[in-house]
This record gives sequence, C-alpha cells and structure tokens, in this order.
Amino acid sequence: MKKKLVLIVLCSLVILGSLFIANVAVAGNGTEVAGKKLFSLNIIGVPDGHDGASTSGNGHRIFVPLNGTSRIYLKKGDDFSVLDGNGVDDGKAKLQLPDPGLDPYIVGQKTNEDTVADYSVYVRPLGKPNGLATITTCAEINAINLQAFLTKKQKSIYYKLLNSMDGDAYCSIEQVVAEVTVPKKGNNKFQEVTAELLTIVLKVEIYADEEQTILLETFYIRVPIFDSILIDEYWKYENEGLKVLQVRFYEGDIDVSEADADLPPL
Repeated sequence: MKKKLVLIVLCSLVILGSLFIANVAVAGNGTEVAGKKLFSLNIIGVPDGHDGASTSGNGHRIFVPLNGTSRIYLKKGDDFSVLDGNGVDDGKAKLQLPDPGLDPYIVGQKTNEDTVADYSVYVRPLGKPNGLATITTCAEINAINLQAFLTKKQKSIYYKLLNSMDGDAYCSIEQVVAEVTVPKKGNNKFQEVTAELLTIVLKVEIYADEEQTILLETFYIRVPIFDSILIDEYWKYENEGLKVLQVRFYEGDIDVSEADADLPPL
C-alpha cells in the first residue's frame, strides 16, 4: 500500500512539474495582461516572383513584398476577416476590423471623449535578425468633417495639417517599428500597439486668418479609424526584409490616450 501511495505521489509531482514547465514556456511573450484572443493574423513577406495568391492559412494571412511598400486597407465590419490577402500583385490588401469604439480628441484637452478601445492589438516580428517593418496608419481627410470638429473645439476653420503624405492620404505621426534584433529563437516578444494601429495622430496648425499668416497654436488630434473625419484608412507597410509579423487582436480595455506621452514635442 505504501509503495502504491508513493508511486501515486511521484506521478502527481511529475504531472504538476510538466504543467509548470509548459506554463513557463508559454508565459512571458508580451501578452500576459491581454484578454481573450479574438483574431490572429500573419503578415508574411515574400521575395520577388511570389504572386501572393496562396489561399492557405484559413484566411489569417496577408502576403506583402519582402522588400518594398504595400497598403493594407481597413474596412469596418462586425468581426475580423482578411478580405484580400494578396498585397503583392497590386500592392494592396484588405482587412476587416470592428469599429474600436473611440472618439476623436485634441491631445492634452481630452474631456468626456471615449478613449478606451473595445479591443487591443499586439504585434511580434519573427525571422532572421535585421528584418524590419514599419507600419503607419494613413487615410484621406474629410475636410468638411475636420473643419466641423475644429470649429466646435477651436472656434476656427483656418488650419494646416503638417503630417507626411502618401499620395492623397495623410499618415499618422506615430509609427510601429517591428524589428528582429536577436538571433535566438523565441526572444522576440509581442508589443502592444493599439493606439498606433487603430488611430491616426494629426498635427494641426490653427491660424487667425484664411491666408495662414497669423499662427495661433499647434496641437495634435488623435482620430480613430472609421471616424467620419477619415476616408479609406489603411496601414502603410514598409518592409525591409521582415519575413513574418504576427498580429494578434484581444479583448481588453486599452486607453489609447496613454500613448500621448510618447508623441514628439510640438
């Protein structure tokens, strides 16, 4: 009886030890505080000659050039879905996302605006060292709606946007830089990038006159994707050899205004 009891105890310890090791193996990847995973996406860099037409991955893959620029357009929907996974043929892919449920606001002057996103976004780069991708959220501007927002907030319609442009689109002051810098497998952790990928930060100058000769002030506006101020939102994906970017969407309340502290000084 004693031998059987000892054997049971030893087996239990082995099982518990195995569970502990398994937990250690999966913990520490940067998403420990995230909630339930909602959707997984891999953005895969492919070399010249790849047509990007693979349908494998059950709708969770987007192919982009291994070296070059592509655009992942964002469409509002009820759930997450890859609508066009080929960002190689014409440099354009399409991803459906739910509305993050945010309000636009002037940085530093937030009052009752909703700045807590309905879901969070994390990214992790994988591949050989020195692979790098830069992601910038861009969109065209609905001038009428932006003027209405500024008139309500600033009592003026004379403004200038200082953001860099990509064709007719204005690109956010913020960027996500995903880089593989270490050779050891598994050392790259997820980083939380909810604000950077679900909002656009516009840098605005306000003038007292239509000729824009009397500058009154300069400030940032954080505008969420799918807001009426924006048109045709997309992620500008500039790849410099990054083979895989894992993108994960989770339940959880992320306050995008916490990223305001990291914006460049005005």
